Amino acid sequence: MKVAVVGATGMTGRRVVGALVARGHAVVATGRDPAKLAALGDGIEWRIGDFDRPETLPKALAGADAVAYVAHAKHTKLVLDAMEPGARLVVTGSTRVFSKLEDPAAQAVREGLAAFAATGRKGQVLLPAMIYGAKEDRNVGRVLRFLARFPRWCPIPAPLPDGGRHTVQPIHVEDVAACVAAALERPENDGPPIVLAGPEPIAYARMVRECAAALRRRVLVIPVPVRALALLARAMARLGLKPPFDAKELTRAAEDKAFDIAPMRERLGVIPRPFADGVAAKVIRGDF
Repeated sequence: MKVAVVGATGMTGRRVVGALVARGHAVVATGRDPAKLAALGDGIEWRIGDFDRPETLPKALAGADAVAYVAHAKHTKLVLDAMEPGARLVVTGSTRVFSKLEDPAAQAVREGLAAFAATGRKGQVLLPAMIYGAKEDRNVGRVLRFLARFPRWCPIPAPLPDGGRHTVQPIHVEDVAACVAAALERPENDGPPIVLAGPEPIAYARMVRECAAALRRRVLVIPVPVRALALLARAMARLGLKPPFDAKELTRAAEDKAFDIAPMRERLGVIPRPFADGVAAKVIRGDF
């Protein structure tokens, strides 16, 4: 296929480009920064496609059999309007759409995905959970950087919301890229949105301990009420200090994330790696 990758220079997009090239597809990488697009490598066609200049999008997507849209899903309608008739769309949203908390970012994703559903265009929606594994991943990378400040002999105090008992289900960025490629290649399996997540839900405390183990550190989990940590984060922000996680992130951490990945395995054929394996590889590469 000829696949246009929208958001090709981002954390996930770069890996989607690599996965598609490795599978023998012709890739058109689109983005707004020529230098970043050129850095994707020789032999990859690239075109300027800028959401702030929607008139650039039709030319960027021209001739594509399918489009992989791996930037923020809030611009889904712009991508749909620019695509050629008959082209399929694979778009990544986020499992934040399931949150019961007020979240403008999640609402923007919901609206983008609703626009896709309303068109009746062929394609697939993928909803990744917390993505980690790249140097620029936000959540796991911040945990690793915090832990790495301490010497190996020193037990590290880790104040966690409610003792880290709430669950999360991180997925490695390369597994997400494999899912995007598989969704493009398997139009016969188009259907309801597919959640992309790790093999099992794990408690935040376990996630932090596995990060520490990858760094050969040891943590002492200190249970702290979510509300108290959120108040502390707000107070630090008012004082001009930068807390490791802001109040909204801490509040979201109190929501349990647990997802059925059977559709990912069965419809996409991707079996995600365990978190301990993924974070160990990340540390070995020094990607944090």
